[in-house]
Amino acid sequence: MIDNFIFTSNSEEETRNFANDFASKVDKNAVIVLTGELRFW
Repeated sequence: MIDNFIFTSNSEEETRNFANDFASKVDKNAVIVLTGELRFW
């Protein structure tokens, strides 16, 4: 199964909250590829 997900964060805290929630739900054997830009406005 291939899923695409786009996440745009507006703060460091929002990113951390997303990461904690995502990590608690992802399958232990899942392969995750992260791509994109880290921008600081």
